[in-house]
This record gives sequence, structure tokens and C-alpha cells, in this order.
Amino acid sequence: MTKAVKSIITLAVVAILGIGLSIGTHFIFNPIKEERAKQETLSILDDYFTGVTDFEANKLEVIEGVEILRSVRVYKNEDPLGYLYEANITNDFGNMKVRLSVDVKDVIQSIEFLELNQTMYLPQTTKMLETYVLSKLSTDIFDGAAGATSISKNDLSHLMSMVGLHHDRTDKFEIQAPYKDFYGDDYVISNTEELSNSGATIKVETIEGLGVVYTITKSGIYQTDSTQEKSITLVLALNNDNKIIGVLLPAELYNHTKGGFMTSAMEFAQSFKDMSLLDVTDGNAGATGDVVAHNSRTLIEDMVLIVQGVHIS
Repeated sequence: MTKAVKSIITLAVVAILGIGLSIGTHFIFNPIKEERAKQETLSILDDYFTGVTDFEANKLEVIEGVEILRSVRVYKNEDPLGYLYEANITNDFGNMKVRLSVDVKDVIQSIEFLELNQTMYLPQTTKMLETYVLSKLSTDIFDGAAGATSISKNDLSHLMSMVGLHHDRTDKFEIQAPYKDFYGDDYVISNTEELSNSGATIKVETIEGLGVVYTITKSGIYQTDSTQEKSITLVLALNNDNKIIGVLLPAELYNHTKGGFMTSAMEFAQSFKDMSLLDVTDGNAGATGDVVAHNSRTLIEDMVLIVQGVHIS
């Protein structure tokens, strides 16, 4: 065997060993790396979702200058909990990176800046971000920067729209029947009717053999020092004995002031639960100045009374 042949064989053996070592290293260390990354993500998700056990990652992408850096569907065992996204946008002043958690109904439950590197309007931009909480995430999410001249706020609005577009493209969880908590898994909507009454639009859904659901939307003044009106949607589920067995005040359809005002309005709406619709009377909303969200509470009470009139007629 010539020296040249020996050299070739030696090089071949070294190459094979090198490839084998590389493959072996990959198989040994890559699962460790992946497990570490998974535990890091689960640790983050645990701050936003109760009982999270697993997640599925969506494909990351860049959409019109917005980088989708993290995109996951979140589970508790096999039950869907929601979605979590992280996204970044860069402009001439720096960058903005946000993280938001979204429930299975596509409603934003929390949102925060992970990075806000801009030169001006930082408090205003932060305040604008907070207005997205309890909004429905989609490409057409409301423009929080409408009328603004700040580049930061306009770019944040663009970022949220692109996150909404990404969300619209993902595989969505199948949403459970909306009245399952009131009527169980096997209820059937046997009839649906839409009507108008006292300035409100009302959808009446007959639940076969179990009761009826009223979904009512009406506008009303939401600020004491303003005449501007905005709408609220209220859902009342009744059994066959006229008892209110469920009350919903969908956050994504609540256009009055949010935060503590909305919390007060929700608590008031829930106070009708377990009452007979026939026993509801006027004057439960509280006097102006005595309660938080008086205008919203008054509107909710008016809506319940409108439903009462429709139900009796």
C-alpha cells in the first residue's frame, strides 16, 4: 500500500469519525437544548395562564417590518387555554417589543412592553398599549393611534395590526358552545329571532326544552361630562321558570370605559344572576356619584328591563 493511499484512507477515517462525532453530538445535546428552551417558554406561560402544561409553536414570520418572535398555542393537558405572542418593530428611534396573552375567544387579556426604546412620548405610548387589553385580536383591531402624530404610536398601531394578521393565520382553537356553562354540552338552539326595541337590538335564541337566551346591545352615555354614547352588549340566559341562570358582559363588545369602571359594571351585571327576570325593578344602579361606573350600570339596568318587557310580551 503506497503512502498516498494510506493518507487517503487516514483522511477518510478522520472524516468519518468527524461526521460521526458531529451527528452524535447533535443527538446528545440537541434534545437537551430543546428541553431547556421548552422549559423557558413554559416558565413564561405560567405567568399568564393558570395550570399550563404544554404548548405548540406556530411558524414565526416577518410581516411588513414586524417580527413575530414568539407564537404559541397554550394547553392545560388537552384543554386549550389561549395564545401568547411576542413581536418587535424597529424604526429610526429604536425599537418596540411587546408580549401579549390572548384567550381562546381571541380577546387580549394582558399586554406589556418588553422593550421600549424610543426618544419621545414614552408615557403616551405605554398608555396607548394598555388600551388594547380586552380588545379582540385581529387584523382589524382598532387603531389606537387614530389622529396621533407620534411615529412611535403609529408604529405601535401597525405592530398590533400585524400581530392580529399573524393571529388570523394561525390554527385556531375550536371555541366551545357559548352557553355550555348554562345548559350543558348537548343543548340545541331551536329558533333564533332578531328584533329592535327601545333603541336596542336584541337576539332571542330559544334553547330547546331548557330556556331562552337574550343578547341585547344598546348605546348610552359613558362619561358624565359628555353626551357621547357608546354601546354595551349584555347576554342573559334564562331557564323555563324565568330564572336568570347566566349573565355575560363580553369584554370585546364592551365599549364603555374599561379598567375599574368595567369591573364595577360586570359585578353589577352579575347581581341579576339567580333572580327571576319578572322580579327585576328599576332603581338598582345606584345614585350618580355614589357608585363607580354609574352610567354603565344604569345602561345595563335599562337593558335588563327592556329584555323583561320583550320576555313578557
